[in-house]
Amino acid sequence: MKVLMCRPRCLWLLLLCLLAQPAGAQDQQPLILPFQQPPGPHTWLLGQPYGNTIGAYNFGTNWYSAGQGLHFGLDFSAPCGTPLVAVADGMVVAVDNFAYGSRPHNLLIRHDAYGLVSLYGHLNSTPDLVEGQFVTQGQIVGYTGDPDVTCDSRPHLHYELRSLDYRTAYNPVPFMQAHWHSLALIGSFGTELFQMDVDNARRWMSLDDQPNVSFGGARLNTYAAYYPPALGVRPPPNPPLPHTLPALTQPPAVTLTRIGYDECCRDFYWHPTRPETFYTVDGLAGQRAMIFEWSAATAAPVGSGGVAPRPLLSPDATLETLRSATGTQIRRLADNLVWEVPIPPAANLPGISADNSRLVWWEQSAVVPPGQTQPDTAMFVSDLTAQTVLPVPVLPGSAARWLDASRLLISHSQRSSVTLEVYETATGARYTLGTWYRLRGLTIAPGGGHLLFYLTGQPNAADSAIYLLPTTPGAVPQPLPWFGGWRWRDATSLYYVPFNPQSAVQQLVYYDIATGASLPLTDPAAQPFAIMNSRWEVSADGRSLLFHNLADRNLWLLTLDG
Repeated sequence: MKVLMCRPRCLWLLLLCLLAQPAGAQDQQPLILPFQQPPGPHTWLLGQPYGNTIGAYNFGTNWYSAGQGLHFGLDFSAPCGTPLVAVADGMVVAVDNFAYGSRPHNLLIRHDAYGLVSLYGHLNSTPDLVEGQFVTQGQIVGYTGDPDVTCDSRPHLHYELRSLDYRTAYNPVPFMQAHWHSLALIGSFGTELFQMDVDNARRWMSLDDQPNVSFGGARLNTYAAYYPPALGVRPPPNPPLPHTLPALTQPPAVTLTRIGYDECCRDFYWHPTRPETFYTVDGLAGQRAMIFEWSAATAAPVGSGGVAPRPLLSPDATLETLRSATGTQIRRLADNLVWEVPIPPAANLPGISADNSRLVWWEQSAVVPPGQTQPDTAMFVSDLTAQTVLPVPVLPGSAARWLDASRLLISHSQRSSVTLEVYETATGARYTLGTWYRLRGLTIAPGGGHLLFYLTGQPNAADSAIYLLPTTPGAVPQPLPWFGGWRWRDATSLYYVPFNPQSAVQQLVYYDIATGASLPLTDPAAQPFAIMNSRWEVSADGRSLLFHNLADRNLWLLTLDG
């Protein structure tokens, strides 16, 4: 395996080659973004990309059956009434023509110069335009709304780009002037954007690698094996194991190493307790992908981790959860001992507590798309064999994840309000942390002592921010002085990449939650990089990061030496 130790100048040249605008580039990306205002937590953020998204895989039958099961547009999260502009000069060809869907109001603009038609969906009111009217690029053409006609359920713009005969939808990303991978760092509804077909592991796994959609064609995302698991089956995220590292007081030396090849590997993850070990998932088209074990020390593969998809493991990776014909099995990896857990097949796979002593699972009457009435939910906790089962009283549509060895974080959503509470499984005590409007991106610190989340589109613009919240009774969330994508480093610190959609080059910053101090770790001029598809992961010792680099679309390792 060839390992490239790329000096700063080498990487900079790679990015320059990728990002340089050749003559005629304006024609290659003729469209501007459909918003009058720049992106941000109070204006708009990228919600759901185009194509083979996880949301489309789970709700393709509900919402996207006409579009071959794929999400045939871009969703931008934005409060109702956010002004929208024409992405290019064009002629209005339809206003509130519901043959194209996207209620309660829609607009279609024909761009003959480029052979394209724009569709603006879920508008707040009928656009003040008429068929045959000519509009110019940047002209206000409408305002964002909500498909549920509430403005507090799912307010967003659904934007499509179609052929002139309306029969084909195109991915808008290659046509629009934007730094998409910078936009994607924060704003999606999860850290993973796309559904992996394990028999075509590299296909349709990037913002700009998505197929055209032929309306009325056969479904494209019917997969024999896939990752992540479908809703209704998927276990809750693992609680991050407690660990505290020495604080950083000065920037360590940073090394960037290319370890991927030929755009390898669209899925990757660290071992939760062995910081020198990570895994990749890769395979040729038409073949079942394999899992490969790598050494971070040598930046080389060291063995096989089996057949994809990746296993569903306990927080310390010593137990595997499996779906069986009768319900659920748990396998102990040390000796391959397998035992049945009497959890009904209708329930989701259980989540295992941080000390491997307890399970949590729930049964819902249905898997319901966002914005609809939440299903009845019955939640349970048990010992590891589920011989002693205790019910957890919850509201319809609730979900839970472990904070640590004994505490559950229970969330309940009602339209765009999310209530968080802590449930102590040993005593049955519970307390509410709070209720927030349009809460997104919730993550738990190692050890479960803190939460991090962000709020968007708040009535008071100053309240749209990232918040740090201790998981103790009576704790008050504190807004952070920065906005961007983040990953926890340990129980008291994290790394973040500042949100800068005007730049394709990104920066890594360290943040200490005790002192509130930020420490830049990389210099964009000396060590430029760009994280693709919002995917980046931190090793257990906080010294290494994995990500796909936009410079060459390969997997890279960023190491902090110190």
